Amino acid sequence: MGRMHPDPPAESPYAALPEDLRETIVRSFVDRQAGAAGAAQNLMFGFRDPAPKTAWDALDHLGPMAVNLLVRLFHRIEGIDHTGATFREILWIRNQWWGGSAGIKVVYRNPAAMRRRLDEMLMGPHGKRVVRDAYMGGLEHQLRPAIKLLPRALFRAARAELPDADTWREVDVPLQEGTHFCVGKGDLRGVERPEGRPAALDDIHLDWTSPVEGVDEPTGRCNYLEPWEGSVMHWLEAKLGRGAPVFTFEVARKVITRGKERARASARGAGVSRFQAIATRWARDEMAFAVRGRFGYEASKARLDEIERAVRALDPR
Repeated sequence: MGRMHPDPPAESPYAALPEDLRETIVRSFVDRQAGAAGAAQNLMFGFRDPAPKTAWDALDHLGPMAVNLLVRLFHRIEGIDHTGATFREILWIRNQWWGGSAGIKVVYRNPAAMRRRLDEMLMGPHGKRVVRDAYMGGLEHQLRPAIKLLPRALFRAARAELPDADTWREVDVPLQEGTHFCVGKGDLRGVERPEGRPAALDDIHLDWTSPVEGVDEPTGRCNYLEPWEGSVMHWLEAKLGRGAPVFTFEVARKVITRGKERARASARGAGVSRFQAIATRWARDEMAFAVRGRFGYEASKARLDEIERAVRALDPR
């Protein structure tokens, strides 16, 4: 792979990661280790005790939920741009989150180039379409609270421009999972280096329920569903986590912990043996599920059902 960093062992689940994603993970790790300016927060939650010696150690620290999210985002961006050029605009991966939405904070190689690439996706030349948000659609991704920015929409209407970050959404997926890109405007104000850009503004995330129904042709911006058709649902998910999917990799570990406690007090020998076998199989397979992205996530849901049934069987009757 280069960059003076070892490839994952052939038997490692990480060997199955897409090459561009592996390169970005390694670059994020190596540049942080080298003390590159602005790289101190790369793979943020992967730098725990003991300190990771390789990018693969850092992924172990991040855990399967984070790894699965990375792969799912990669596949979504690949579906938007089959050439891979849009994903390769990501220089570094910083931190990740999941809840009402799920995404990664990033550092772009060239924010202006990323804006141009996303604007070129309006017609979907290489895959799925991506379109700029109208003013109201990007309010939640600025430095100031949305409520303080609303007057601009009232007084400037269609001419209002988002103040701190431009945002784009994957369209043609109303009420389905959709990708949301955010690019801060610091470079437009003379802030060129990563360490000078507000980290909160540069991110790529998944909205569980897209509020966009297509493109407003006169403006070339997103056209949103009416509030009662889905925009309210999107807001409740993003802000309150209502309707978010089950984060199976996190839940499975919690259920297994509960199962181990019950197994110690259970007299059901056959049930305990079955639970222990299922828990062992999960520990062996969870990262292999994680690196398969959405397909692995769906497989993990079926396995989680199996784990939960085994734990319920340990209850005294």
